Amino acid sequence: MSHVTLPTRPADPLATISADGRWFGAGRSGAEDGFTAGAEATVAAIAGRPEPGLLLVFARDCVDMPSLLDGVRSQCGPNVKIAGCSTIEPMAASADPATFSVSVVAFGGGFGYEIDVAREVEGTERAAGKLAAAGLARLSQPNKVLVLLIDPALDDNVEIVRGAYSTAGAAVPLVGGLASDDWKFDRTCQFAGDSNGVQVLHNAVVGIAIGSPQPVGLGIAHGWRRAGDPMVVTDSSGLKVYEFDNEPALDVFLARVGLDESALTGSDSFRLAALEYPLGVATRSGEEIRVIQGVDLADRSVWCSADIPQGGLAWLMEGDPDSLVAGGAESCQQAVRTLGGATPIGLLTFDCAVRRRELGPAGVRREFAEIERIFPGVPFGGFYSYGEIARYRGATGMHHLTMVCLALA
Repeated sequence: MSHVTLPTRPADPLATISADGRWFGAGRSGAEDGFTAGAEATVAAIAGRPEPGLLLVFARDCVDMPSLLDGVRSQCGPNVKIAGCSTIEPMAASADPATFSVSVVAFGGGFGYEIDVAREVEGTERAAGKLAAAGLARLSQPNKVLVLLIDPALDDNVEIVRGAYSTAGAAVPLVGGLASDDWKFDRTCQFAGDSNGVQVLHNAVVGIAIGSPQPVGLGIAHGWRRAGDPMVVTDSSGLKVYEFDNEPALDVFLARVGLDESALTGSDSFRLAALEYPLGVATRSGEEIRVIQGVDLADRSVWCSADIPQGGLAWLMEGDPDSLVAGGAESCQQAVRTLGGATPIGLLTFDCAVRRRELGPAGVRREFAEIERIFPGVPFGGFYSYGEIARYRGATGMHHLTMVCLALA
């Protein structure tokens, strides 16, 4: 394995070290060469602190992934576990979103880490979720969290989350996201391995179990608001909605948003159009976002990113840069509030690619600046996803157009 010589950075003031020696750091690189980008981002994340135990890598899908992962491995010690996925864009604090292609989040000190991978998942989604959560049982720390990184091409991601939840139980939060690409909805990838080698995976679920002696906090917010009159879900089953207000669901949706039949000529073109018009659904845990991902022309039904219960209410949702920026900040504030007064040492963030597109580069800079203003000196990093995972004490697991934040104390 080749090696790139990089200057050793001093300890980063934005990478807090706890009293018991645990630390969290986030780094990034915009280098065009994959190996150099991976090495630079890893050096920035570690920033001169002791050897990390876990590195999470999030890279734009245009990057040479094997070379990038070799670069990551070239700059970490012999006992490091590595996981991650492709993304339309990574996230990192104090970053211009246009200037970097990879982010690395590093954990060190007294955390515990276990990685489990379910391969060739299609048709076995619930079992895959259970397998991805198996590492939780091998951790001895009193506080645990499971990070899930999932291929969005799998048919039923809701079942994956349910399977993981059945193993984790109600006391362990689940967080994570669906890997993304550059709006091609084509072929994403996940990573799993260690300092000896990292596999680039497809059709897989990667579960990263993290244990901590201190509390972990979870935040979920989106910044969208209701627009127009509510619709009654008069006929639905699972992910499919057959009727809104006793009329074919597809006809009602097209009429509400002002689209005509030409929008249905290509599955991807309709999917991109539907992303602009999310649905809000009233649930026991609050208002959640659903995205229409496809249609059945034979019965004029639509199928959604997660189930919409029959008899419930749904609304079209709208947002603007101010509300979306506020939603991102609120997610982080919620996560820190659930730490029970403990001081956060880092924030792991999973944000929706659609929110990213709606905000644009200027809006993303505003969102990052607002998080840094509220939590000065607290590093954060993560990625933009095609679906966000957050489940804790009965909350629904799959989310869309939402920001999920994991706070570590």
